[in-house]
Parts: sequence; structure tokens; C-alpha cells
Amino acid sequence: MPAKLYDLAKSEGVLIDFYEFPDPILGAYYHKGNKPPVILLHKKIMRQKRLFRCVFAEELGHHFTTGFDLMYFARSDKQYIVAKYEKLAIFWAVEYLMPLDKLIKTVNSGFSLTHEIAEFFDITVRFAGTGIKLYYEKLGLEFLNMFKNPPHEII
Repeated sequence: MPAKLYDLAKSEGVLIDFYEFPDPILGAYYHKGNKPPVILLHKKIMRQKRLFRCVFAEELGHHFTTGFDLMYFARSDKQYIVAKYEKLAIFWAVEYLMPLDKLIKTVNSGFSLTHEIAEFFDITVRFAGTGIKLYYEKLGLEFLNMFKNPPHEII
């Protein structure tokens, strides 16, 4: 289990457990009333380090962005950009796993292909592409101007 994510969840009082969800669900965040919040992660992703990190971070993102009497599911077949609350949680995960300052340094040092960026940050290619698109959506042309050669995902 990714130690930093686990330590952060633990420090926030978020319980972590594993469950066999029906496909395509990979994870869930649940918080109701005065009970501790819970993140459930699908057992099948435990050995897929990059996917595990991305799903765990997204579910933890719900805690930091929308953690009130709700239940959210991460799905393997979904497009990452869906509802408002999902987007907030995903963007939190993107900022945590692929911080903008490190992304700029990485791309400016020669990593401009999405799969190279994903490998560098130890995340999935889909998550890297989504992160790049979210940063571009938030910052617009200012985002492009931060790079010598912008990531191929947005050119």
C-alpha cells in the first residue's frame, strides 16, 4: 500500500479496507454522520501499483473535497471527468500525485509524452492524461506558457 497515502488517510481518521466489488467498481468513499470515513478499495487492484495509487488518491480526494454524508465509487470503465464532485476529488488526486511544479520540471526536462509522464510520477497513463487536461482546463494558455514544449496531450 502506498505509504504516504496510507499515512495521510490514517492521520485524517479515514479507515481503509479491501472489498471485492462487482465490475467496473474499483473503489468507494463513504462518510456518514459521526462515524469515521471509510475508503474501500477493490482487492484486484492491490498488485497494480499505479492503478492502486490513482484510485486510492481519488477516493482520498473525496475526503478532502466533498467528504460529507456521501458515497462515491471509482469505476474502471468511466471517463475520469464526470460529475462535479468526482472532478473535485480527481483534481485533488492529480495535485497530490502529479503536482504542477513537478510536472513543469518534468516536461521541461524532456518528458513530454503522456506515457513518459505517467512512468515518472508512477501513475496510470489515463490518470496522467486526465491530470494534464484538468490543469489545462483550469489554467488555460497560462498552462501552455509554463513549458518549453507542452505535453503532447494538449498540443
